[in-house]
Amino acid sequence: MDTYRVARLPARLRGFALPDTSTQPGGYVEAGDYLVLEEKSRHPTPDTDYARLLVPKLSALDTWVCTRWRTQRYATFLSQESAPAMARLSFDSEPLAVLEERLFTLLGAFPDYRYDGSRAYYPWALPGVRVQLAPPRLNNCCTFVEGLLVKAFSEAHGAAFSWDARRHRQMMIASTQDYFSPVTAAVESGIALLAPSEDVPPHPWTLIQGWHSQWGSGHTFLVVDFHEETDKVLVLESNAAYGLDGVGYRGLGNLRDVGLQVPVDWWTRSEVWTWRRLCSMYPFRRQAWLKVKAR
Repeated sequence: MDTYRVARLPARLRGFALPDTSTQPGGYVEAGDYLVLEEKSRHPTPDTDYARLLVPKLSALDTWVCTRWRTQRYATFLSQESAPAMARLSFDSEPLAVLEERLFTLLGAFPDYRYDGSRAYYPWALPGVRVQLAPPRLNNCCTFVEGLLVKAFSEAHGAAFSWDARRHRQMMIASTQDYFSPVTAAVESGIALLAPSEDVPPHPWTLIQGWHSQWGSGHTFLVVDFHEETDKVLVLESNAAYGLDGVGYRGLGNLRDVGLQVPVDWWTRSEVWTWRRLCSMYPFRRQAWLKVKAR
């Protein structure tokens, strides 16, 4: 059973953009239990500790709070089997979010694509980077995810969303300095929230970078939805395995065969993987929750 790190606040605390009270305020966090996304001990001086909390009521969704000043502590930390206020975040008030409907519409460019590990072509141009355009309609896991997400977010937000050659290299995992760079690119560009750990169940529209071994046979893919009662995950990917030859839903089939929309009652299908099975397949992984609204 997975456990979650939770901060219990006995009183209201001010949030900050960074783990430092001299930085921009990030709203107030009311008393209660909050999922811990990150911690900084003895930072920025030995006198203080900070924690970045998931706060669904804030427009930014997360904020840093000071949990200790010298001997005074402002939070109690717990480990528990369920995460407070995490199951279904709403990104509807998030400025840099995209409509789920638009993502499904853009999937219409991918049904004819076939998987090719060495050759990849995009259905459209991307801002700030030169990419090869189809035909031929061939792609791989990284180029599919980049093509779909960058098109959706750049189209929706224009100059407010920035993409460039550096971000493209991150999506292609061009450096051995960061084996989870597709997740890093999504978080740093502002289109996703880094999950508190690799083990927590994915949020609807989660970007995952997984590795079968350290660091061999990597895969970039999306989880469109998670069904808590059955532990099933609806995986959207470009692959040449698990019933796919191109873009589709793992275990269910290619988009050209099953259509663009999520199959009805997908979690009842025996072919659909569980989160536990996915974690076992990719023991080295990291995930980011994409800012998708009107789900």
